Amino acid sequence: MKKELLDLMNCPQCRSALSESSDSLQCTKCGYNARMVQGIPLFTDVPATIEPWEKVERGPDKGTAWRKSNWKFLNAFVSKLPVDAKILDVGAGHGDFADIFEGRHYYSLDIVPYAEVDLVADLGDVNPFKDNAFDVVVLMNVLEHVYECQNLLKSIKRIVEANGSVVITVPFLLKVHQAPFDFARYTPYFIEKMAADAGLKVESLQGYYDTQYLLNESLGNAWQYSIKTQSKPQQFIARTLVFIIQRLVNWFGKVTRKGFMADTQSQTNPAPVGYLVVLRKKA
Repeated sequence: MKKELLDLMNCPQCRSALSESSDSLQCTKCGYNARMVQGIPLFTDVPATIEPWEKVERGPDKGTAWRKSNWKFLNAFVSKLPVDAKILDVGAGHGDFADIFEGRHYYSLDIVPYAEVDLVADLGDVNPFKDNAFDVVVLMNVLEHVYECQNLLKSIKRIVEANGSVVITVPFLLKVHQAPFDFARYTPYFIEKMAADAGLKVESLQGYYDTQYLLNESLGNAWQYSIKTQSKPQQFIARTLVFIIQRLVNWFGKVTRKGFMADTQSQTNPAPVGYLVVLRKKA
């Protein structure tokens, strides 16, 4: 376990100091105990219904258009941070964005003890960090998987420094994923209200707009789910039509605007792929 991370933590029950042993973190005052699994402290039991995901190689030019927009957005934000900024990546999984934080004071957390994370906790329920411990907390495609998302954001507000940031991406027009832990899609109005309720100010609220990407997603859905139940002749006709429409969509993409990020207030398009948000903790 990273020694500097222990300095940012305290007992989630009495807020006293924690000490590390070979198999646990223990409170020096009330006796609270968090067991260690392969060097990773577990403050929350891993839900029995969660099936760990396999590692997928990520990068600025890998994955879907939405993933690429996430990378570009986060990389631009992090590049402007002071070199000594302390960053907590909540829901980090296998470290999809970890390369962006290379050489920084970076700590990762998840509900599953993946080899890439520093600790396991559900911050909406058990928060083992000191007040104002971090300059930035990152939640990349996480909030939609947290049922008590408002409690989580309020909990995170406590551990962010005054004038610190909470960086969020959430999908809007994307399919259900990581079932059964996919609970919501958010509008800008919900995001603004949730931030205000948590005592955070919206500094930036952008959408990622990409009509061609959404058309291709719909065609993929049709190919995978809407054709196979039909008769053989109908399947042949349907697949031929999808093939033709796919080519038309690709041509359509050559004469229309490419996917882009823009402030939601500057756009009349109500159908972004997702939202990219920066919240600020009020001084």
